[in-house]
Amino acid sequence: MLEPKQDDDFGRLLDEVFDADFQAVTDAAEKTGRFPRELIERLGSAGIFASKWQTQRPDVAKLVMLSERLGGVGSASIAVGVSLHDSAIAVLRRFGRSDYLRDIADRAVAGTAVVCLGASEARGGSDLQNADSIAIRTENGYRLRGAKKFVSLSTIADVIILVVRVVPEDGAAASGGEVALFAVEADRVEIGEPYAKLGAHCLETAPIEFDVEVTEDAMIARPGTGLAILSWGLANERLSVAGQVVGACDLALGVTVAEMMRRTQFGKQLFEHQALRLRLADLRSRVDVLRYALLGLAAAGETPTIRTASAFKVTAARLGEEVISECLHIFGGTGYLTGVAPVEKWWRDMKLARTGGGTDEVLWELVAAGMRPDYDNHDRLVKA
Repeated sequence: MLEPKQDDDFGRLLDEVFDADFQAVTDAAEKTGRFPRELIERLGSAGIFASKWQTQRPDVAKLVMLSERLGGVGSASIAVGVSLHDSAIAVLRRFGRSDYLRDIADRAVAGTAVVCLGASEARGGSDLQNADSIAIRTENGYRLRGAKKFVSLSTIADVIILVVRVVPEDGAAASGGEVALFAVEADRVEIGEPYAKLGAHCLETAPIEFDVEVTEDAMIARPGTGLAILSWGLANERLSVAGQVVGACDLALGVTVAEMMRRTQFGKQLFEHQALRLRLADLRSRVDVLRYALLGLAAAGETPTIRTASAFKVTAARLGEEVISECLHIFGGTGYLTGVAPVEKWWRDMKLARTGGGTDEVLWELVAAGMRPDYDNHDRLVKA
């Protein structure tokens, strides 16, 4: 695997952390359906987050390297859970101004506090500009009131970053906008029962309700800046998803090629059947192109924009879904059985990549908003 040379030390650190014990904890979590907080603690104590967040801006090379390792453990639950915590760090590291918020960020980096994001409303969806959850100014700060439907990591979190709209003191409905972010201790909100999900079973996701008062120190983003600041964290998450897809596809393709080498049909190895072999070669090539694109982005040394991160995420997610689907197909009837080959679980898990952190359509709109017409060449090349 090609990795930026300047990050050899980080690569060795990842080698130390992602060992057989890390994999064993991951495998056990997949069986119990409970997210292992100890993995975030281990990443923190080993200095993984600290190495990534030496400044307020992300180290893209290290983000890519970590996300590929996470994707390679074969559990979307673990990979996404860690990236959600890391994305919360991204928000707190850059925008947490108070001592209270800086302390949360430091504990999150050390792995002694787990932080998650409460964004989706009780009705679901991504229309955060018109969030139903509200904040009302009080004498000593704000009163936050509302509910969130999908809050992953909430069952083990110490702090939840809440997305709310600031409204007039009487609580009357306000127009869209005025979105703000607040950090609230998880033991101050009501956390419901985790959902039974199609995949990513040990990424426990539950609804929450809250009616709490907080001081100004808990405000991460003042009214009107919440969406922009949230987008900073989401860019980190979306780019991480792209790296996770590369790692997950590496694992799936490697296991599938091994299956093709060991299984015979019509008197020869599956790998000797040209149609199957070339199908895998096509997928292998496209995953490699995605990897090199991520490494190129890292080598550029620039902080990715929300549109760039969105483009990587939606492209990777769609490729990942195709790769895992084809691997499942090649495994045949064995692949369709639960508990025999892991491809059926990987297939269910991969669907999360196209919905979590922004659906394809939402991300395409972000990409489309950055497209610019070339009127000069249109005038030169197109005859009226």
